[in-house]
Amino acid sequence: MIEHVLVPMDDSPLAERALDFALEVHPGAAITVLRVIDYVEESYGAELLVGPEEVRERAIAEAEELFEGVRERAADHAGEVRTVTEFGEPSRVIPEFAAERDVDLVVIGCHGRSLVSRVLLGDVAQTVVQQAPVPVTVVR
Repeated sequence: MIEHVLVPMDDSPLAERALDFALEVHPGAAITVLRVIDYVEESYGAELLVGPEEVRERAIAEAEELFEGVRERAADHAGEVRTVTEFGEPSRVIPEFAAERDVDLVVIGCHGRSLVSRVLLGDVAQTVVQQAPVPVTVVR
């Protein structure tokens, strides 16, 4: 039985679909919505302009805005819905989070990037499928 679902979340429509899927298919499960902020990617150029602490504060504020929408979407969900922000490389943080937090299932949106893009940049969903210690549902 699925008691705890992890939904990695960014601001993409596919992440929203993954959340909707988790809410619908697992109506009584506890759901943790995880926003992983890739600090290197987020701060690459901005750090020079405003400083690292300002970049971090902005990223956290943006995550909180995202979570407000999550709470609205999940208002009628019978199970507990938690929101968590982590910093790091999403393809590494998500499987680690699942392993450390008694997660039964990861539900993640799949970004439809081209083969060339996946080869050059990697694919978070693909890496999570390969490295997560629990089953992963990929939503398109």
